[in-house]
Amino acid sequence: MQTFQFYAANLFSLDCEKSALLYSRLFSFSIWSKTQNHAELRSDSGFVLFIDKPSLYCNVTPGTISFTVPELNLKEINLDPLKLESYNEKNMYVSFLDEYSNRIWVFKR
Repeated sequence: MQTFQFYAANLFSLDCEKSALLYSRLFSFSIWSKTQNHAELRSDSGFVLFIDKPSLYCNVTPGTISFTVPELNLKEINLDPLKLESYNEKNMYVSFLDEYSNRIWVFKR
């Protein structure tokens, strides 16, 4: 059985650089990376905020949460009745959808 640890919250944006600057200023988050398509911010306590522009490889939707696991083994990650939406073995993450299209990302820690 995998041990899931809450990892991050995800936000939609059409200009991730602009949004990163806004959230950094509002909440004193450190900006770890920022481009037009993706930004990562972190709080002092380790909370991560991803800001993404939708793309072919990054399906940003409302209701997105992310978790990490020690090993990304699809046979051990049993999230029934969620639907496997995408799997990227190279970058070590997987995406599932629930019946309402809320997305759950799982990253290898």
